[in-house]
Amino acid sequence: MKLQDAVRLAKHAAKHANADNARRFTNHVVPEVMRPARVVWNQAIGFLFFVLAIPAALKGIQLYRSLADNPKASFGIAISVIFVVVMVSFGVSSFIKARRIASRVNRY
Repeated sequence: MKLQDAVRLAKHAAKHANADNARRFTNHVVPEVMRPARVVWNQAIGFLFFVLAIPAALKGIQLYRSLADNPKASFGIAISVIFVVVMVSFGVSSFIKARRIASRVNRY
């Protein structure tokens, strides 16, 4: 294709392109892209919460083993357990939300 033909084709396309076509395209494509992106986002956040719970659980186990030597370790154990419960609950709720969004996508 010659440069002159490409310029002529671009001018022709620019004449016939309008905001209404762009709006219709956006209304059709964006929801189909955003829903799967939200599913992946919620799954990634859920995974992150689970990963954050692992070190706290390991620290809680370590504090539990040292409970006989250090009676003040019970406060650390309580904090670790609370943190692990919160992180795991956030992770589970994030995966549930991702599953709910994914089931809405596959209704068609």
